[in-house]
Amino acid sequence: MSMSVKQESTPTWVQSWLDAWNERDGAAINAHLASDVVYQDMTLGERFESPEAVRAFADEMTTTFSSDYGFIGGPQSVSGDDSYAFEWTLTGTNDCADPQRGLPATGKKFEIPGISIGRLRDGKIVENRDYWDLAGYLMQVGLMEQPG
Repeated sequence: MSMSVKQESTPTWVQSWLDAWNERDGAAINAHLASDVVYQDMTLGERFESPEAVRAFADEMTTTFSSDYGFIGGPQSVSGDDSYAFEWTLTGTNDCADPQRGLPATGKKFEIPGISIGRLRDGKIVENRDYWDLAGYLMQVGLMEQPG
């Protein structure tokens, strides 16, 4: 059994997914999710098990992270079994404090590389795991010293 992997330079569904986040459109975000979605931010150790929970997480980003964040899509792979992986860069300004995670607002810009890995079912995200560079983010916004 061979698995074909398709790479796209302009992934339509991924761009639509990132656009929904960039537009802060909770309904559009939910439209990409299966009703039994499991969405994990592996870096933060957080897990969301419904479209409503993912939407609440997305809504919270503009008040506890960055009011001007934006995702830029990168290379993507989708396999014949609907598994996917795509790179992204998250940019913005750390202008919002996050008291729950103990992170103050610093007003500094950031550019964070990350990757999403998951699985689709009937064109909807049923599993998603995000991995991103927390140390790089903390250094860029002045909350962690640069090494050396």
